[in-house]
Amino acid sequence: MIGVVRVLVYYSAANGDAGSVIDAYRRVNMGMRGTAGLLSSQLLRSTLDPSEFAVLSEWTSLSEFNTWEQGSRHKGQTSALRSYRDDERGKGYGIYEVVDQF
Repeated sequence: MIGVVRVLVYYSAANGDAGSVIDAYRRVNMGMRGTAGLLSSQLLRSTLDPSEFAVLSEWTSLSEFNTWEQGSRHKGQTSALRSYRDDERGKGYGIYEVVDQF
């Protein structure tokens, strides 16, 4: 779907407790269900370093994502994961719009 937006946010279980990142994601994911514009959310684990994670969410549009991100519910909905955020790569997240696909 052209125009769909995919957001990647990076996380790290630097303390070695990968299970706590997984549990936090599950709590966040439950609270995100039914969010306008959110199509899907996946927790990805690095095959190169099992302490590294990314959440890949897919949104109907950049405007839907921005509305949620700038809204009052955003910080509360994602707070369980915040302490695991990995900003070592710069800003710790990326926002990508699908411009072509097959």
